This record gives sequence, structure tokens and C-alpha cells, in this order.
Amino acid sequence: MIERYKAGSPTDQGVYWISLKPYSIAKLFEQEHHIKISNQMIKRLLKELGYGYRKQTKQLATGSYAHRDEQFRAICSLVLLMSLESPVLSIDCKKKERLGNLYRDGKCFCTQAVKVFDHDYEHLSEGKVIPHGIYDVQANKGYISIGGSSETADFILDNLLWWWWEYGIHQYPDAKNILLLCDSGGANSYRHHIFKHRIMGFAKQTGLSVIVCHYPPYCSKWNPIEHRLFSQVHRAMEGVVLTSYDTVKKTIEQTSTTTGLTVVVRLNLKNYRKGIKIDKQDIDKNRISYHPKIPLLNYRIYP
Repeated sequence: MIERYKAGSPTDQGVYWISLKPYSIAKLFEQEHHIKISNQMIKRLLKELGYGYRKQTKQLATGSYAHRDEQFRAICSLVLLMSLESPVLSIDCKKKERLGNLYRDGKCFCTQAVKVFDHDYEHLSEGKVIPHGIYDVQANKGYISIGGSSETADFILDNLLWWWWEYGIHQYPDAKNILLLCDSGGANSYRHHIFKHRIMGFAKQTGLSVIVCHYPPYCSKWNPIEHRLFSQVHRAMEGVVLTSYDTVKKTIEQTSTTTGLTVVVRLNLKNYRKGIKIDKQDIDKNRISYHPKIPLLNYRIYP
């Protein structure tokens, strides 16, 4: 019976699954053989055959990049070298949320079930929540700015300046360089000249030399902020109805781990304009140098 309903993975010959639940197998077996079998017995038999109750895992890359391995080696070398005396920051924007009395996955302790709208229509939302994160790799500390407008390069610039003038300059008073780790898409895309232009503004205002390393396309999940900060923030926000920006701020501030992770949160509800164009000619060539082998993903911006 299992052979008739078995299917296999197109990418792994050793992975199979069946489209029937235990109660369906029991029902079919009774129809064909007139023998009743309990669900527990079927589960035991499936376990003996190597089947387990598992969910899908997102591990198959949707594309490839020619210099993937070389880029990872370059990032690892730079992190080891820079972390000795300079700040290493991993930056990214977390999944956007919506304000309002809307359903969210997860559970939390409450005296009664929280009532929310039975549909998640856009017009029921009271605003957008755009959490942009900065993760200090050495200090194991997160800094999140909650925006309500758009994810833009100017939004990233303001958040980096906030981190530096409020925290970074005090934690790294002797720093002359900074390493930024980010993915290849979004507002910090390596293809957008405006991101380089805004990082030049950051370098000029702070006097720091900024080394930028983009993770290869389709590899953003390797960015440290994803699994060291955002995964913990996600747990803290599970089951919480985001009724206001203050609620979002207080919820994220509760994020912590036994290994010492803490998170600083601020509201940055400034309105940012989308669609600003920066030409390649606006990039000061005298203030930027590129990696000899992978120039698109690695470059250094001088103050």
C-alpha cells in the first residue's frame, strides 16, 4: 500500500514521502483486507520503515553565483581580520509587519483568547512596521529601528548614523575602519548606486573607512543578523497583536538570550521618499576601491 502512494524527491534519491495520513491508511487497509488496524500501530510501522512526521525545510537554492565560494572565503577572512580592532556590523531589514488588530502566528500567555479580525484585508491595517536591524558581531548586541514609511537607502543611512553617534563611537573610540555585512538585494543591493552614495555620506560624516561585503545572491540566510538576531526577535514577537508602534517597540526590546544577546530599539517614523535615482557618475571614484576578483560584492569607501 505504501508503494502505491509513495512519492520521491526530484533532487534526492533517498527522500520519499507518502500522501496519506495514518487514519487514511487504516481506512484503506480495512476496505481492502477487512482488518482494522489502529493509528498507533500504523505510526509504529511507518517509523520502522524510516518514515517520520516532518515538515519541509528551505534548503534548496533558487539560483547560483559563479564566485559563491570565493566570496564566502573573502568574508570569513575579513571578519577574522577586522574584528581584532574594528566593528563588524551585519545589517538587514526584517520581514515587514502590519499594525492593527490583525491575526499573527504564534501563541502567548493570556487570560482569554485575543479576538482579532477574521480577515487580513489591507484596509484593516493601521500602518506598516519596517524593522531595520544592525547586529554588532563582536558585542552580540542588536540595534533595531522601526520605520513606518519605506525601506530605502536613506533609511539605512539614518540608522547607521544613529548607531554610530549613540553607541558605536563610545564602544569603539579608536576605530578607523568598519566592516558592513549585508545581502545582495533590497535597499542595500550591490546593484544600486544610491546605496554606495549613501555609504559615502556615512563615511564622510563619521571619518570612518567603510568596507562593504555583500553575501552572494541566493545566500542572504548566511548573513549573521538573520540567525543571531532576527530569529530571536521573531520568537519575542510571536502571538503578539501589533496594535501600535509602542507595542512593537516594547515587544522587540524584550528580546534576549542566555548567551547575552540584548536589543536596543528606537522608533524612526520619518517619511522616506522612494524612487530616488543616483547615476554612476555621482559616485566619487577617488573615494572607492574595488576587490580585484569580485568587485561587485566587495569594495572599500574612504572618508
